[in-house]
Amino acid sequence: MRSSLPPALAQLALGLGSTLELDEQAWDLTLRLARASGLHARLASANADNPTVPDVVRRHLLSAGRIAAYRNQMVRAELFHLSRQCAADFPVVLLKGGAYLLQKRRIATGRFVSDVDLLVPAASLHTMEARLLAAGWRAASLTPYDERYYRDWSHETPPMRRPGHALELDLHHAITPVTGTLAFDASTLFERSEPIAGTPFRALSPEDQVLHACLHCFHDGDLMLRLREVVDIDGLVRELALDPRFWDQLVARAHALKLVRPLWYGLHFAQGWLQCPVPESVIASLPAPPAPWRALMDRLVPLAMLPSNPDGPPPLRVSLARKVLLARYHLMRMPIHLLLPHLARKAMLRLRTHEKKGAPDDGAP
Repeated sequence: MRSSLPPALAQLALGLGSTLELDEQAWDLTLRLARASGLHARLASANADNPTVPDVVRRHLLSAGRIAAYRNQMVRAELFHLSRQCAADFPVVLLKGGAYLLQKRRIATGRFVSDVDLLVPAASLHTMEARLLAAGWRAASLTPYDERYYRDWSHETPPMRRPGHALELDLHHAITPVTGTLAFDASTLFERSEPIAGTPFRALSPEDQVLHACLHCFHDGDLMLRLREVVDIDGLVRELALDPRFWDQLVARAHALKLVRPLWYGLHFAQGWLQCPVPESVIASLPAPPAPWRALMDRLVPLAMLPSNPDGPPPLRVSLARKVLLARYHLMRMPIHLLLPHLARKAMLRLRTHEKKGAPDDGAP
């Protein structure tokens, strides 16, 4: 297995779950790597009562913890306002950070939340969108093509913002792109969702939360700087595995939804990087990728997902790994007959924008 962490990052991973005893120089590197990964507030939470933390470092940790607490309070306030748009006519499922926060998951402590993600049935998407528009939420102005991309090919509407509010809202009708290789009928997610006590929202079932975290990490992005996502997977597993039924239910659910591969990657890297306690019987029950592809991913994923030396630009090998995995992401998101025209159009738009910015000023307004 080539999924173990380099020493400096292993030090960071250790500090997320326990206190660290480091000198100022080691703390400096650890803190910068944590900030690059979006993990500095979690590091602060784990070391809040650590008497060995130097004063200069403690001030940084205290600041990170306060910012995370402030953002969590913003999320709670936003969800309070959004609750008014929820009714009994269809379920509204809260995804990711917002759900972890209201469910009081352990991983919510020190976790930065940058947006609110809601999941509603596809048949109720327009109704929910109309309610949000009536409440003052607005999507950015898009070209007709980009609007079609969201409406026909994506699993969410264009991101929305409310004037005077800091958080973005993403309204989903599925957790995989409708044109993606792992698309499935999202109705089963609502059937197994669970109410969040004291709110009108629901959350994915425990096993679906883990699968969604794995999907979001390994199949819904370019894998750039996603150590935080693997930390989420590890944290969810450690908490949910306290239920003795969890592992059997998770594996059965992954097979039922045909999400075995993202689960395998999630558990593989969580185990390799963070010593996530995954039973060997669980790993054995999940078909591994073919050996050549597994070896390639074991090489590329750490380069793309882990922060590199913060004192300089990413090395060439890191940039190349991110480009390869970005290509993988696109190929999983859209079939080739849609992908090639889509990428060609985007490339042409970028070229025109670049030419426009570089054109000499002719005095026109």
